[in-house]
Amino acid sequence: MHAVGRVLALYRPYRGRLILSQVLLLLSAGCTLGTAALNARLVNDGLLAGDTTVIVDTGLWMATLGVAAGLLLTGVAVIAVFFSQGTAYALRTQAYASIQRFSFGNFDAMRTGNLLVRLNSDVTNVANAVLFGVMLLLYAPFMLVVSVGLALVDTPGMVWILLLVAAAVLAAATVLVPPMERAYAERQRRLDEVNSALQENLAGVRVVKAFGREKLEAARFDERTEALRRPAASAAFRVALLSPVLTTVTQLGIVLTLLVGGDKVVANDGTSIGQVTAFIQYLSLVVVPLALAAVIAPYLLRGATSARRVFELVDTGPTLPEGGQTRVADQDGARVVFTGVRFSYDESGEAGHDVLHGIDLVIEPGQSVGILGPTGSGKTSLVNLVPRFYDVRAGSVTIDDVDVRDIPLDQLRAVVSTALQEAVLFQGDVRENVRFASPEATDDRIHEAARACDAFDFVEALPQRWDSPVARRGYNFSGGQRQRLSMARALVPRPRVLILDDSTSALDVATETRVQAAIPQDALGTTVIYVAQRISAVIDLDRIVLLDEGRIADQGTHTELLGRSALYREIYESQLGPIAGAGR
Repeated sequence: MHAVGRVLALYRPYRGRLILSQVLLLLSAGCTLGTAALNARLVNDGLLAGDTTVIVDTGLWMATLGVAAGLLLTGVAVIAVFFSQGTAYALRTQAYASIQRFSFGNFDAMRTGNLLVRLNSDVTNVANAVLFGVMLLLYAPFMLVVSVGLALVDTPGMVWILLLVAAAVLAAATVLVPPMERAYAERQRRLDEVNSALQENLAGVRVVKAFGREKLEAARFDERTEALRRPAASAAFRVALLSPVLTTVTQLGIVLTLLVGGDKVVANDGTSIGQVTAFIQYLSLVVVPLALAAVIAPYLLRGATSARRVFELVDTGPTLPEGGQTRVADQDGARVVFTGVRFSYDESGEAGHDVLHGIDLVIEPGQSVGILGPTGSGKTSLVNLVPRFYDVRAGSVTIDDVDVRDIPLDQLRAVVSTALQEAVLFQGDVRENVRFASPEATDDRIHEAARACDAFDFVEALPQRWDSPVARRGYNFSGGQRQRLSMARALVPRPRVLILDDSTSALDVATETRVQAAIPQDALGTTVIYVAQRISAVIDLDRIVLLDEGRIADQGTHTELLGRSALYREIYESQLGPIAGAGR
């Protein structure tokens, strides 16, 4: 109920419309009941008495009430759609805003498919529940109470039939509806898994095709869809069973009414044919709303389940706390210092799970420093601590002697610009992508950054140049082109600290050399940190930091490391061949 209460809280500014919708709904129900009540007069005083005037007069009133009921329900429907789509808008925007506040750790724990289900399927379920709730929720109890009241006035000796039928309908709903909530909750969990598998498989479809694993992936997907089918079928079966059960109960109620009412008419106990006819109408007016309530119950249960899931997403805070209020000076370059840094992706905080161990490192303003080491040595983990994609487990990372945890995140991400290891572009055009970090950047600035990253010429050669379309994730560009555009995007805002995380790995050596020479010219005074797998990417930098198993094995210039570090020489020789004059 907590989630339902939060959905209702969205309507506080519009409670007048909500009240109006329910007033219109009750008036519509009253018109429908009035039509049913006129049946007795039509039959007794019109048809049986042969009075044409009564027939016409009553028929006109019944038609008027029917039209009025339809118009009133139309008004209810308009308001219900307003609340339904408004709810979807509010929940979807709240959930998306929550996702935008997430830290990298949140995305490590929550799969993309799960997020997509909550933003789409779950929000739609809540919207449908609101739609049917506004239109029908009060309809059934109102019709039941008033129909029973009218039956008590007209045919008190037959009210027990109406109550018996209502009890049978409620009993059927009680048996069939509660298991639906469990089935829907399980269905949504299984839908998360199906969407995650689908998203992962489609994103990696080239790998699947390259290794001919289509049948294996189809079999794995079949397992997940079968797991989804079972709870979905269970819920759908109960929904489907409701209609024949309720129809059967209604028909039995009508048969019972005709038997009992017919006997009373024949016995001449004061019950008229018109009253029996009206009672049958009352019976229908009780069963139909209760049947509708039973039909919409799955939507309401599904909506309640989905609302909980959406609000779980809304309430999930970032894994990193907000930064402090200390701002760093706006000047060229920045001094970056790692002091006793330990870091782990494991939230348990156990030292045995650390991927960085006691890192002490000073990078002076304007220096170009390379981070080199074997795969898994902690290079990316180290540089991810500077813009606070993650927080240290122990120790500190400072910029100009200010702990990054004390700097507001918006300023920190403006001071530190990163070309991530995976070069992702967004749908749009080339210009929008390159100035993503600085939307106000001029074309001249975009062109300068592109030249520094060796991207200018290939963009200028495109048919639409800077207005050329970019496909989803930039798949209409090669890996090297995406990397160069990604580096240009990081350069455009002129950051004080520039991190290039293995961002030249898809470039050939000649292009990499041009980029390495041009970036320092564009980023004069900027502190640049390069993460590299290839030694050629860092060989000419001011300093190279050699990592091994999460520790700094050595640091110095290329010449210094070549002379004293066995690990550095091993990397050099594995990539560039034997060292000249090494006696081999």
